[in-house]
Amino acid sequence: MDVEFSLQGAVATVCLNRPEKLNALTPDMLTMLMAHLDRIERDPEIRAVILTGAGRAFCAGADIRGSGAAPPPMSVSHAHQSMAVFQQIALRLYNLDKPVVAAVRGVAVGIAWSYALCADLLLASDTAQFIPAFLMRATLPEGGMVHLLARHCGEFRAKEIMYLNRKLTAQEALACGLANRVVEDDKLMQASEELAAELAAMPTFSIGLTKQLFRSNAGSMEEFLVQELNSVALAVNSEDAAEGRLAAREKRTPTFKGR
Repeated sequence: MDVEFSLQGAVATVCLNRPEKLNALTPDMLTMLMAHLDRIERDPEIRAVILTGAGRAFCAGADIRGSGAAPPPMSVSHAHQSMAVFQQIALRLYNLDKPVVAAVRGVAVGIAWSYALCADLLLASDTAQFIPAFLMRATLPEGGMVHLLARHCGEFRAKEIMYLNRKLTAQEALACGLANRVVEDDKLMQASEELAAELAAMPTFSIGLTKQLFRSNAGSMEEFLVQELNSVALAVNSEDAAEGRLAAREKRTPTFKGR
C-alpha cells in the first residue's frame, strides 16, 4: 500500500510508502490518507499519531510529474477542485483532537512540509531538508503553509522562506522554531515512537481540549478566556481528571484512559 497504517498499543503510525518516488503524493494516496485519518478520529483507543515517510524522504510533495508528460493547462475551477483535497487533509491533520508527531527524514517539499507543520510536535532527522518550492513554479503556498509558518517562526522570517524559496536544514528549522528536536537519522523512529507513547499515556481528552485552545482565533484576552473556561469545565468533569485527583490523594502515578 502506498500509505501504510499500523497500530502499536494506543499509537497509530501513518507512513507514506512510495519510497522509489520519495513518497510523492498521488490522488490514490490522498484518498488513503484521508481514510486513515477518519479511522484515527473515530477510534477512541488511538490516543497519539505518528506521521512519517518510508525510505530516505518524508515526502517530495505532490506528484506533478505523473506519466512524465507536460501537464495540460488548468482552468480556475479545475484548479479549485483539484486542490480542495490537499486542503481537506491539512485541515483534518490540524484539527485532529489527538496529538500528532511528524517524524521527518530527508526532504519535506511543498504541501508535505505543510502537513508536517500541521502536527503538534515535529522531530527531524539530521538528514531533513524543508523546501517550500511553491513559488519556484509560480504557484502559491498551499495547505495553510503561510498561516502555519507565520505562527511558528514569525511573519518576517516566513516571508523570506516563502518568497525566496529558502531551503532549511534540520538545524536551521530547529533554530527557527519549526522543529522540536533534531536526532540522528537511525534514531528518528525510536525517538518518535517514544514521544508518541509518552503522549498516549497522558490525559489525551484534555490534550484535545488544549489543542483547541492553541487553534483558537480569539481576538482578545477576554474572548480567549471565555473559550478557556468552557474547555476547563469539560476537562475537570472527565474520567481522567477524576483519576488525576484520586492519584494525587493516593500519592501514585495516575493511569489515564483518554476520556
